[in-house]
Amino acid sequence: MKNHLFIILTLLAFTANSQTPVSVIKPNSLSFGDSLSRTQFGSKGGALKVGDKLPESFWQQEHTLYTNGKTSKQSLAQHKGKLLILDFWATWCGSCVNKFRTIAALQNQFNEEVMFILVNTKTTRDTEQKIDELLSGRKYQTKPYLLTSIYNDSYLNQLFPHAAIPHFVFIDQRGKLAAMSNGELMTALQFDKLLAKEELK
Repeated sequence: MKNHLFIILTLLAFTANSQTPVSVIKPNSLSFGDSLSRTQFGSKGGALKVGDKLPESFWQQEHTLYTNGKTSKQSLAQHKGKLLILDFWATWCGSCVNKFRTIAALQNQFNEEVMFILVNTKTTRDTEQKIDELLSGRKYQTKPYLLTSIYNDSYLNQLFPHAAIPHFVFIDQRGKLAAMSNGELMTALQFDKLLAKEELK
């Protein structure tokens, strides 16, 4: 399993070579060595930092979710106990979209242990129509992207502020903020540690 996972994560790294600025929010410090941020990135103004336990409101907050052409109002409570990975993105962010096929493959393989949720915030100025056209595959005449996306978000953007996308947030099985990463996803070893419920060092 580890060899296959390494191949998938290597592909993700190759498709994450650039980022697109999305706001004027400035992090307190940036350290993306080894793909992960272990800093106080976004720790002011009520935002969470690595190591924090997520508040219960995180699980209870309702979001507008898009899945396979349909929208619904749901919370993230059903994903408690899984490794939850939030991927902040926009329809105009090529480096975000380039990873979707690989993320979908990873989601399919580890469906019982991992949940990827795309997050499209209000700051992207994307509309439901634009999101539908891209994720359905109509925009570029491709197969649909079999991924779930929150859209029109402001709540998660406040908890996990970021200056560029893609921006990944890793929430472990204990409900703690395990890591944040800009650009790249993570290494196979780091991913395996999270699946094994080990702390990242």
